[in-house]
Amino acid sequence: MLITSHGHSDVGFVRENNEDSFLVDDHKGIYCVADGVGGLPFGNLASRMAVKLLNAMIHDSKNCTTADELKAISHCVHQDVVECGHLVGGENGVGTTFSAIRLLSDRFIFSHVGDSSILYSDGSGLKKISKCHTLGDELIEKHGPDAANDMPEHYMHTLTRCMGQDIDFEVDIGEQILSPGDQVVICSDGITNMVELDEINEMMFQLEPKGFVHALIDAANQNGGVDNSTAVTFRVS
Repeated sequence: MLITSHGHSDVGFVRENNEDSFLVDDHKGIYCVADGVGGLPFGNLASRMAVKLLNAMIHDSKNCTTADELKAISHCVHQDVVECGHLVGGENGVGTTFSAIRLLSDRFIFSHVGDSSILYSDGSGLKKISKCHTLGDELIEKHGPDAANDMPEHYMHTLTRCMGQDIDFEVDIGEQILSPGDQVVICSDGITNMVELDEINEMMFQLEPKGFVHALIDAANQNGGVDNSTAVTFRVS
């Protein structure tokens, strides 16, 4: 299986600092996007630490080949970020989203916390395979689409779980079979809040991974660039 991948991050037009981090490692087969949580200090440190810890805990392509192993590693990342958060952030700690993929021979497993997105395309269209852990999304899931009618706008951006916050929560774990021609995208909400899924899908089919990632970030900036924008993608052939 031949892998073509790329990742990039941009600060955007409004934020002073880039609090997103990403990882692309074809040799190990690991890909990740982490977005430091706004409203908490040291978001850039939290996201960078989460990505570096993941990279350090998976030593080579033979490590972490099951969903249970990825789940255990993700919880270790969380605990280490919690401990660091107490040191640098005091009682508030630090926080980051965390969306990680471990690519195997004919499939991938993923770990997800927060409101970044994991998108998958098998040639029939792009679909989101991760859930957003926000107050708004969880209320809609529980009560149906009508729950959004009277919902304060900030509910859709209020995280209910993230790496680094010293609370009990489950990491979402999933698995997806891969075939030649399939493509996967991990992106921060600085992209998904600014670019529609149909537009992302169109760019994906028109461009190779490197051009696609940069076009995606350019589109987010052209639509306002109000947040940091980060995207990682890989295509199999």
